[in-house]
Amino acid sequence: SIDPDNPVKNPPLACIDATSVTVDDLRTFQIHYVDRVGENYFACPPSSSNRQQHAWWYYPDMTMQEALLLKQWDSIGGVACGAHCDGNGNSNGAKAPSTFTVHSAFIDPSVSPESAPRKSIEVRCVVIWEKDS
Repeated sequence: SIDPDNPVKNPPLACIDATSVTVDDLRTFQIHYVDRVGENYFACPPSSSNRQQHAWWYYPDMTMQEALLLKQWDSIGGVACGAHCDGNGNSNGAKAPSTFTVHSAFIDPSVSPESAPRKSIEVRCVVIWEKDS
């Protein structure tokens, strides 16, 4: 929150644990900008009734002293390398990090609709590491 007087209540933020999502759960959608078309993902409920639902991490009442760092894309992540899911290894069998963070704001039924709306800021950075020799 960038509001010094109110923690984030309406709407709060949650992230999915990457190890609970498979490629089959992901859907791609297009974002149409004036000068280009981008892509993004959202997660649907698991397609198999034999699988557990996605594990979510919920961040209620965030204040100005708190921040979340969300991964936008990791080119060595499991999904980016062709694995069926993140966190369980990449296409060559090595342990791989998550490719990106599936996250969303949501309506919390325990929060009054009259609560102050979220005030937040998003900053995107690119970090490039050289490959190990």
